[in-house]
Formats: sequence, C-alpha cells, structure tokens
Amino acid sequence: MKIHNHIIPKAIRRHSIRLWLATAITVTATLAALTGCSADNEPENPTGGDGTSVTFGATIATREGHDNGNAPTSRAIPDGTFEEGDWILVHIDGERKVFVYRTAGGFVHDPTISALNVDPTPPEWKSGETGKDVLAYGPTGVIMYDVNEGYVFQCAVAKDQSKDKDYEERDYVYAAQSLDRGNPALTFRHGMTRVVVRLRPGGSLTSEEVAGASVLLGDKNIFLVADIDPQTGTLTAHVPTGGNQLQPQTVTPHRCAATPAGYAVAYEALLPPQDVSGKLFISARLSDGTELGYAAESGSMLEGGHEYIYNVTVEKNRLVVTVTDSDVPWQDGILTTKIDGKEFRLIRTAEDLARFARDVNGDGVTAGSGKTDLNALQVANIDLQELAGSKDAALRALAADWEPIGNDSYTGIYCGNGYTISGLRIKSNHGAGNNGLFGSVNSPALLTGIHLRDVQITGTIGRYTGGLAGLVRSAAVTLCSAEGAIEVTGSTDSGGAALVGGLVGYVNSCSINRCHTTVNIKVDVTLTNLVHVGGIAGWCICSYGNNILFACRADGDVSLTGTGATTFSVPLCAGGIAGYNGSNDNDRSYRIDIYACQATGDVTVTHTGTKAVNAYAGGLVGYNSVLGDLEYSYARGTATATTGGNIPGSAGAIVGYSSGTSTVRKCFGAGAGGKGTSGLEAKEHNIAYNMAPLKGEIKETVADSWWGYDFSTTIYDASATPAYGISVVERVFDRSVWNNGEDLWPAPNMEWNGENK
Repeated sequence: MKIHNHIIPKAIRRHSIRLWLATAITVTATLAALTGCSADNEPENPTGGDGTSVTFGATIATREGHDNGNAPTSRAIPDGTFEEGDWILVHIDGERKVFVYRTAGGFVHDPTISALNVDPTPPEWKSGETGKDVLAYGPTGVIMYDVNEGYVFQCAVAKDQSKDKDYEERDYVYAAQSLDRGNPALTFRHGMTRVVVRLRPGGSLTSEEVAGASVLLGDKNIFLVADIDPQTGTLTAHVPTGGNQLQPQTVTPHRCAATPAGYAVAYEALLPPQDVSGKLFISARLSDGTELGYAAESGSMLEGGHEYIYNVTVEKNRLVVTVTDSDVPWQDGILTTKIDGKEFRLIRTAEDLARFARDVNGDGVTAGSGKTDLNALQVANIDLQELAGSKDAALRALAADWEPIGNDSYTGIYCGNGYTISGLRIKSNHGAGNNGLFGSVNSPALLTGIHLRDVQITGTIGRYTGGLAGLVRSAAVTLCSAEGAIEVTGSTDSGGAALVGGLVGYVNSCSINRCHTTVNIKVDVTLTNLVHVGGIAGWCICSYGNNILFACRADGDVSLTGTGATTFSVPLCAGGIAGYNGSNDNDRSYRIDIYACQATGDVTVTHTGTKAVNAYAGGLVGYNSVLGDLEYSYARGTATATTGGNIPGSAGAIVGYSSGTSTVRKCFGAGAGGKGTSGLEAKEHNIAYNMAPLKGEIKETVADSWWGYDFSTTIYDASATPAYGISVVERVFDRSVWNNGEDLWPAPNMEWNGENK
C-alpha cells in the first residue's frame, strides 16, 4: 500500500449511468472516496445458505484534524489506497487470518500464507448470520514478526525514509468494526502521523542555499515502534524498556515530489503517535556546516491519522517555525496521477475543487496567470456547502456564490467519474457573465461523468447561464446530469443575448450527448436583446463545426417571461430541450442536429408588454432555425406562448416554429394542443401528435427508419478505471439508443456506447 501524493486509486467507485442519468434516482453509496471495491462491483455476498466465503470492500477514510495550538494545524490524511496483492491481518471468529486485496473483488481470504499464529481456514458466513466483529490491520509488511511468536501487535516505521519504498510502504491502517453481511465493507483509518516540513529562505539566505540543506527529525529522541491495541487497532508509541529493544532514533525524512509556491524544499515522514514537547524536533544543516535546530513547544502531541505541517523560515543563525491560516497554502495536499500519459489532479473535497477552480482562473487580472488546461479526476462525492464552515473567508464566500471554473476559458478534461457535486450556489455574475459550475469551456475541453445535485442559480441574469456551464464552444460534454433550479431576472444586455440552459446556456459547435437534467428554469426579463431558454441548452449553433445534442433528456419545466421591446425577430424562445437550434447562415458545411432526445416538462413563454414581440414555445425546441435538424425525438409536456401585442405567440408540442430551411422528422408530441400554432403538420410515420399514446406508438415514430449517425463521444465502461472515458472518440449510433425504458414512454439508453466508426 502506498500513501500520499501521487498514487491513483486502483479502483474508484463508479455509479451506474442507468441510475444517474436515465432515471434520475439519487443513490446513496456506502463506499466513499478512494475505495478498493466499487459501488457497482462489490463482492457478491448472498445472504442465504451455509458456507458463503467472507469477502469485503475497503475504504480508507478521512478524519477531521485538530488545532494543536503549539504546532501547525493537523489535518486528516485522506490519500491511502490499497493495491493489488496487499495483504492484511484480520481477526475474525476468534482467529487471525490473512486477506489479500484484489482490484476486481476487494479483500478475499488467502489460504496460501503459512505463518505462526495465522489460521489458514477460510472464514465463512453461517446460516442466519448477519454480521461479524472484526479487527483488520496492515499491510503485513508493516507488522512486526517474531520467529518464535509469529505476528505481534506492533508495527514500525523506517529510521531512514529518504527512499520512496521506505516511506510509502510504512503507512499502517486499521479497522475495528462489525462487518455487515448485506453490505460487506470496512472503513480503514490511518494509524501513523504524517509530518511535513517546508523550508523557505529568510534574511540573506537564498532559495538554493535552503534547498541544499539536509533535514533531520529529532535527535535520537523519536520513537519508531508503535504498539497496536488488540481491540481497537489504534497505535501508541512503544517506549523501550530493555537494552535489546529499538531505542529512540533520529529520522531522515522523504523529500516531497512537489514543493508549494514560496518554499525552497519540502520533506515528509511517517511517525508513530507520540508527544514531542520540548524535544529537538527539526534540525537543518546548511552547506557551510551551520547546524540549526527547533525544539517543539509544550503540548506538541502528534496524533495518529493526522498530518502536521511545519512551515520553517531558515535564517543564518536560527529556524523560525510559524503557523497561521494563511501560512498553510491551498497548494499543500494536491494529489495527481497520470492516465494515458495525461496528468490529472484528484478532486476529493470541496476545497480541492475550489483550489482547482482558483488555479484554472488565475488571479483574474494578469494575462496567462490561469492554468486553463488543467485536468481533473473526481474521486468522491462533494458538497460545496461544506465550504461555509471554512476558516478562510474566501472559501466561505464560494459556498454562497460560486465563482465558475474558467471565468476566461477552460480547455482541459474534467472527469467526474459518476460522483456528485452538491450545493452549487450562484447569485451574481462573474467575469463575462458566464455562469455555471464552469464558466467558459473551449476546445479541446471534455466534461464527462459530472453529476450536479441541488443546483440553485439565482439573481440577475448573465450572458450565458447553465447548471454545468455557461458557454461551451468546440468541446465535448458527455454523460453528465444536473438537478435543481435556475431563477434569474433583470434586463438583457443590449450588446448580446441572454441564453439559459438546464445544462449549458450557449452551445456552439459541440457534441453534447447522453446527458440528463431535472432543472426547473424560470427567467423573467426586460427585453433589449433576445432571450433563449432550454431544458438542456439555451442556444445551439454551429459556427466552427458540427453541433449535436444526442440522447439527452430534460425533465424540468421551462418558463420565460419578457416585457419591453426589441428589434430582434426571435427574441423570446423556449424549448424542452433547446430554446433555439440553427445555423448563422445557409452554409451547409456543418450539421446542427438534435437527435434521440426526450423532454417531459411544460414550456411557457409569455410577453407581457404591449409591443409587437414574437414568442416561441416548443415541447422540444422553441425555434428550429436555418439548417436546424430535429429528428427521432419526443416531448410529453405542454407548450404555450402568449403575447400582449398584436402578434400571436407560436407554440407546439414539438416545436414553436420551424423555418423553411430546417428539418423536423421522426418526432412525436404528446403535449396538450398538438401542433398548436407552430405550423408543423402531422405526417404519417414521420410527425405525430397524441396526448394519450398507446404502448409502442412513440417508439414506432422515433426509432423508425434509422441509419447510422457518427459523432464524437466518450466510452463508459464500468470495469475500467476511470469508468468514464477521458478520450474523445468517433462512434456510430442508430435506433438501438431507444432500446431502453418502457414501451409507453421510451427513454434513451445512455449506457450504450454505439459502435466503432
């Protein structure tokens, strides 16, 4: 088992697309963060019959740190992960047994291990047994072994941890709990203390001089051996009583792979929990032979499972050790991994996500200060409202009013991997007015597997607003979902449109596929420009390449109310999927398509003024414009358009209006009013309206006479790590996408990856 800083979990929990996207059922998973057994492939453990083998999944949990007033703030170590082949000891049914970790199946008993005081008999569930009390700890390489007694209740760290293996392989973890047969999973905790020492120059010293200093912990006063409590698994420093026992030592720490900005070098070490009060704890030897030391102050108790960060300013004749909230920069604790040759930052907490957003955005003033191409892999469910409890005022502010990732542009890969981000709140416009979890997303970006819950976007309307992103241009969005509400008011900008979508506000030359929203949208504006609103996207256009919405589902209601006057011909447009779908001109070089989409909510567009202002409402699309192609889709909601002037509103169960150069075919409208005032007539085997469809009737229309369509997407594979692919590929899709759901109301099959092109 390896620890901290650059190790990817060998198995990351993945959520079923069917649950997250197709049915919008929120699942509460038992396993958290860096799990050794995914929620989708937990060991099969039937509850009936005798002789069922005991296996279990494993999670290494985080814990809140304590504020040790005379030492740096301590924080939980959340970074461990089991690897294929790791052995642990498990006390179960009165015996000590060895279990081995398998990526595909969690921990299983290993009967091949022959050792003193280890029972090779496989543990089994008895008929009617619902749980077993267990103590699990390891890995076995950390546990001390006596040739006469076998494994003993002790573990130890290395005196010299400068080599990777002597540091990484000494992380002791433990779990003492009841193993539930119906949900067999143990939550392990870290037993050791992690100490981080970061050095920076002071006075006349340079960063080079400080970086070249040798650093030691203690002065033959650090305990290396820990006693393991046989009941709880917790650690206590072992105080030697005889001359043949390991005496206190001086520890050589491990050099950190990355050094935070503002520091010259950083070191880390694992130690048993112990009191270092009054002891010479940190010493540095400069290249000229000068030796400097720091004695820990009274009350410096190092607790197990916590991390202590010592920020050290090195001067010519002393070490100055201080700690304040601002002295512990966010950069500390960043984890990265490489997948397919690309570096990804691991997102574990709300603070991780906030830190990621800050690094992408930069200082918001200096050109190039943002790292817009950063990649991220989310490895746990995140609640942004947890930021409200932060001691940092900037973090607390983000809980109430999130600053979007990419306020200028985001061009990297964000893989949510099926985890949720809850509690997104936006109540003011940021930057250019692109509002959402992300602001502006541009080529060659990919957003995949991101699932937003409890989204609330309120306040004054911005330029582009969406639950996931305000603007997406020449990029891909796959397998994402959003739930919540968007309620914005105000005046449109005379210099530009206001575009609002449940997922994305403004979509230009993108591939958005297999996404699901349950977002109720309410927009109330005074017009000087145009406003387009949709359950998935506000405005779909193709300025730079093909634009496609494929296999998307929107379940929320869409309401757009406008007053005032404007000279635009299509100022108020709302649709269950998209408010507006079309090209800027008649250039047929690019496609602008909506295929295999489903909308279930009602769509309402109202103009309350006395001026002649057009209003368009469609169950699927409000206004299907130049070269807009709407096919193989259906809507259940009722669309209405009302105007206060002398121009009637245009509404229909499928579209509000479709221009002469656009295409609508193989679509079904089940909302009240049928074609309404849209002018889109019913055509046999092509366009159908029916408020009470029979079983199979909708599928006969939307899944009829298909041929293959190819477009850019990503692959979902529950057995892969990560499950949501990070590479955009070309795939071919056909009517098989509708082979999901019931016969009456079919739903897009979002797990289907199509076929190779």
